[in-house]
This record gives sequence, structure tokens and C-alpha cells, in this order.
Amino acid sequence: MSTSRTSSAPRGTDLRPRRGVLWRRRLVALVLLAALVVALVLLGQVVVRAVQPMLAGDGAPQEGRSAPPTPEAAGPPQDCDAASLELSVAPAKAEFTENEAVVLAVTMRHVGARPCLVDGSDAVRQVLVRSGDELVWSSAHCAPGDNLLLMSRGDEVSTTVRWDMHRSVEGCAPDQPVVSPGTFTALVSVADVEGATSDPATFTIRGPAPAEPEQPGDDPTGQPTDPAAEQPATEGEAPAEPPAEQPAADGAAEPPVDAPSADVPPTP
Repeated sequence: MSTSRTSSAPRGTDLRPRRGVLWRRRLVALVLLAALVVALVLLGQVVVRAVQPMLAGDGAPQEGRSAPPTPEAAGPPQDCDAASLELSVAPAKAEFTENEAVVLAVTMRHVGARPCLVDGSDAVRQVLVRSGDELVWSSAHCAPGDNLLLMSRGDEVSTTVRWDMHRSVEGCAPDQPVVSPGTFTALVSVADVEGATSDPATFTIRGPAPAEPEQPGDDPTGQPTDPAAEQPATEGEAPAEPPAEQPAADGAAEPPVDAPSADVPPTP
């Protein structure tokens, strides 16, 4: 006779977890989630603090380093100011003579941060020559204008200016006189840019060399003269006789002697 197996759990018993156990599990899960969130926040702060100095090194100036210049706003180029231009003038040599032209090397260089416009003609970028405080010549007196240049940083314009040593006046009146020999100063400036002026350069114009005095006894033809022959005889003194003829040397033919004429009677 067989016996039937019966469950060990009593009838009517509920196998689901109790409510208290469920609340405890939920509480533990919430605590773990909160701890995970806090850990992530702390990790993020550590990463931000570590990266922030590297990001700030490109934008903020560090101690001992100057901040990079702020770029100019985009727009049309403006006129150059004195701080954007570097001007210089130099004579070809220190001394010139009256029969040659004075040669001056003129340079205009852009040293500003942004492109700008400047008139590079001889009428505006003018060369001035002075003798003391007196203006004796200006390239602007006889030169055309309007040579507008757009220059960027590092651009350079070089020109050679020749001066024929004649004075100049406003309006370019002709037939001006030549300057006298002496010491002169030259400089270059931009007429419509206040303060745009180079340092002065000094040069000298020499006059003709003085003629050497004639030495006594020198003939203008270049032949030496006898000072004794040029001296006149003093009063009461007989003029010097010419030197006597020297006898012919032995063996030399003597000149023939003319025979006496037949018309002349012989001397008794």
C-alpha cells in the first residue's frame, strides 16, 4: 500500500517576501545609487580641476607673459599713422662736388599691426634738404602726387632721389640758383601724417679745388726758362756779348774765305 507525498509547507502559507524585506532591499538600492551618483560627481570635479589649467593656459596670460594683441575688427583699411611707418634717408657718400648730383636713398617701412594706406609719391613722401634752418630744396615742389599704397606689416618701399644742387620754391619756378658749398641735412617725412619724420642725415658739398700757384722759372708752355736771360741790363752796364765762336776741331773743314774783289787796289 503506497503512501502519498505531502508538501512540507503547511497549507495557506504565502511564499512572497515580506513587506519589510522589500523595503530594506529598496533602501539598500537607493543608497548604492546615491553613492554612485556622488562618486561620479566627485570624479567629474577632479577631472575638471585637472583640465582647467591646461585650458586656461591658451586663453589667459600667465605670470611673466604678456597677453597676445587683440585682433582688429575686420573692415576697410585705414590711413597709416606715424607709429605704423618707419622712415629713413641716407646719402650715397659723405661728400659731393659741385659738378655731380647728390644721391639720396629713401626708405619707407611698415611696422604696424594692421594694413594701412599711405601716399608714397614724392609730393607727399617728401625729401627736404636744409642748410642750417633754411629750406633750400624739397621734392614736393616739382613732383606729382597721388601714389596710394596699401602696406602690410614688413612691407618696404625704397626710392633713389637725385638733387642737382639747384634751389627749389613752391610752385616749381625755373632758373633757381645753385646752392653754395657747405654742410647740408636731409630728412624724409610724410606730409599728411603728423609725426612721420626720419632722422636727419648730413652731407657736404665741396667747392672746386684752388689753383696751384706758378713756380718761378716755369714757362706757361711747360719749358723751363733761364732767370738770368729774363733780367734786363742795369743802367750804365753794357749788354752781355754773345759767346765767342769756338775754333773748329782738328780735321774739320773750315768755311771758305771769299777772295778780295778785283776792283779794290792792293794795299801798299
